[in-house]
Amino acid sequence: MAEDPPAPTIDVHYVKSTAYREVSCDGAVGGETPANKLWIGFYSERLPIPRVVQHQLLRTDKEGEFQMDPDKPPVPIDGRTGILRNLEFGLYLSSATAASLHEWLGHQLAIMKGEETK
Repeated sequence: MAEDPPAPTIDVHYVKSTAYREVSCDGAVGGETPANKLWIGFYSERLPIPRVVQHQLLRTDKEGEFQMDPDKPPVPIDGRTGILRNLEFGLYLSSATAASLHEWLGHQLAIMKGEETK
């Protein structure tokens, strides 16, 4: 009996675009679009940075000169409160691509937990 010839192969090359970047992700928000795609926006979380802070000043030995008091912390005057979620980027996925990503993420999590091997 003759053996079947080997299955053909194809090489897939990954090339980073000039816009490629890596970001920290603390969560995601999203849902179905009117075009029946899944939109996911990935965000990073942080505390807000104050827009304006006020420093207490101390007189120096020179006439009319001051320096910031190192013993008194700056007081925020203007800025947001709470947590800031910075949307880094968004993706539009077909249901087939979303299902494939779901399967891939599940497999990667199982590897991280030691439940599966690569």
